[in-house]
Amino acid sequence: MVTWLLACAVQAPESTPAGEPQMSAVDALVRTSLDLRGVRPSVEEVAAVEADPSLGADGALAALVDTFLDDPRYEGRVRDLWAEIYLTRAPSIYVNAATFGLADEAGFEVSTGEEVLAILGHVAANDLPWTEIVTGDWTMADEITASIWPIERPEGEGWMVSHYTDGRPAAGVLATNSLWWRYGSTDSNANRKRANTASRVLLCNDYLVRPLEFDRNINLLDEEAVADAINNNPSCTNCHASLDPLASYFFGFWWYDPSNALEIVKYFPEREARWSAYTGKAPAYYGEPGYNLRDLGQQIAGDHRFPTCAVEQAWALLLRRDVSVSDTDALVTHRDAFINGGLTMKALMRSIAMDPRYLAGATDTEGYVPRKMVTPDLLATSIEGLTGYTWTYGAYDLLRTDNVGYRTLAGGADGYAVTATSTSPNATLVLVQERLAEAAAWYVVETEPTRLYTVDFTETPETDRAAMVAQLQGLHRAVFGRTVAADGEEVEAGLALWSDLYAVGHDGREAWAGVLAVLLRDPDFLFY
Repeated sequence: MVTWLLACAVQAPESTPAGEPQMSAVDALVRTSLDLRGVRPSVEEVAAVEADPSLGADGALAALVDTFLDDPRYEGRVRDLWAEIYLTRAPSIYVNAATFGLADEAGFEVSTGEEVLAILGHVAANDLPWTEIVTGDWTMADEITASIWPIERPEGEGWMVSHYTDGRPAAGVLATNSLWWRYGSTDSNANRKRANTASRVLLCNDYLVRPLEFDRNINLLDEEAVADAINNNPSCTNCHASLDPLASYFFGFWWYDPSNALEIVKYFPEREARWSAYTGKAPAYYGEPGYNLRDLGQQIAGDHRFPTCAVEQAWALLLRRDVSVSDTDALVTHRDAFINGGLTMKALMRSIAMDPRYLAGATDTEGYVPRKMVTPDLLATSIEGLTGYTWTYGAYDLLRTDNVGYRTLAGGADGYAVTATSTSPNATLVLVQERLAEAAAWYVVETEPTRLYTVDFTETPETDRAAMVAQLQGLHRAVFGRTVAADGEEVEAGLALWSDLYAVGHDGREAWAGVLAVLLRDPDFLFY
């Protein structure tokens, strides 16, 4: 983590850092469009940036960034990004749909894991201050969660602002079933896992990565010896002095029988004082006493590490790499933009999207382009944006789940066996991309051809070469945001591929589907 106290006086660079040339305006457009709304830019947007290739604050790209942040898809993009931090898109460790008499296991799994992310997305899309995620007196609920949890929800479809009715404190994500179904606790752990989760996702302070010199003389099978070490051994108190009082805030979510559907849905205010029997440490936030989760939410919201953590998370998620000391100057600038923008995520995202490091690249084919690989959810939304195709099985989104789908095979994280998204391809990712490309290409040709095609599938290179060439140019522009010459090698290769495919089946639709599938499998579609 960057040490902010040492970085306050550092100024952000006014130009691209030395050794990192800026990417072209069109490449920058593709990157920001994918990162902020999950789809590739339209041909009209590409044309606008080609006409005004400035990457400055007054250029066409900056204006388009503002429209991306107001796009309805931005909310879902925030959900997908922070899903990598919260890791709640995973089956509950306690219960399943059958526990509540529901037949829709897929819908149950999706809904119960999405509540926290829906809160983050709503806060981001509606320009609410980021502190709302730990102080809000509301939650987000859909039809499934409202039917099984004590929630009052307005009529309507999809995720809506709702309120718990069981007396739980106003503490945003800290008071959600979704988060604590995902991160449970055993008796001996006494909510310490939950405390570390809150610290990790909200303060970027993960106790599990702290250096530890453990005393090997402690008998871990002796419960009294362990308890004594936690309170008195310097190797243990280094963490437990602050972790245990933090854990004591979460006993309202202390469930004696986690398999009991009637118990696990509720928050129990009367159990908040059970810390006395488990940690023996009164609730406190790094020495500042409190009582319940409302106090904790307010304490976190007032901690300087909270906005700092949000900035670091956004930076790492958008640049697809860990934060380093060399980023300090840029992070200070973005933190200022975040705070001056009322702690709104749009202010932060806008600031990062115009940062020279984010736009680092090259403007010619000889240059080095530090490209990023699409995540499984970004692969899904970019394909859907182009073709209208969604890869689902029942209610399962196959690139956002693992029990039925292919998330980890496509480089994603399930939160259990895999906790970090891959940044480089492997064999299973290539196979997933191949199958998805084939399915999407067939779908658009058969159901919505006008999304991408101007030909009527009867043309051949012999009967109407001009229409075939124009179609190939259009596909390259739509899929890659790239203008290719009518006599360029891309067009010649496309015509040759189409002819080979047509020779096999003598079906124009089949041949065009094959051409599109190959383009969607291109590394230039996987990296941006």
